[in-house]
Amino acid sequence: MKYLAAPWRDKYFDMKQDGCIFCKAVKAKKDSENFVVMRGEKCFLMLNLFPYTNAHVMAAPYRHTGDVTKLSAEETSEMAAMVVKAVTAMKKLFHCEGFNIGVNQGAAAGAGFASHIHTHIVGRWKGDTNFMTTLAATRVTPSSPEKIYKMLKRELA
Repeated sequence: MKYLAAPWRDKYFDMKQDGCIFCKAVKAKKDSENFVVMRGEKCFLMLNLFPYTNAHVMAAPYRHTGDVTKLSAEETSEMAAMVVKAVTAMKKLFHCEGFNIGVNQGAAAGAGFASHIHTHIVGRWKGDTNFMTTLAATRVTPSSPEKIYKMLKRELA
């Protein structure tokens, strides 16, 4: 068996998952280190460190809640507006042909971080599933998170 490696990603797999990744990212005030692309009054947008595709971001409220029904009207509105801004930027920058946009609420629904609600925005292209995903349960992205962050940050400024 042959292996393809992306050693530059090692630091992401070595992260300790103590506490909430969303709360930690916004409280740290180190947006470039935590890949926080945009901040609003009630919500923020950040890269997914384990992306499904090269263009995969998440919008989340600052307030820690795992239930979409607990969001205020302002949080809901701002999170939806961030989704629209992300889609617009991703179409321009990455020429996405489609998007998967959704919320997985609760562990039973597949939420990796069930305690903090967030919306996934995943850019898609025709034929973007390849043998790596099908045979090796591995995703390959052509760009580093640092490059994607800088591109989105510049576009959404």
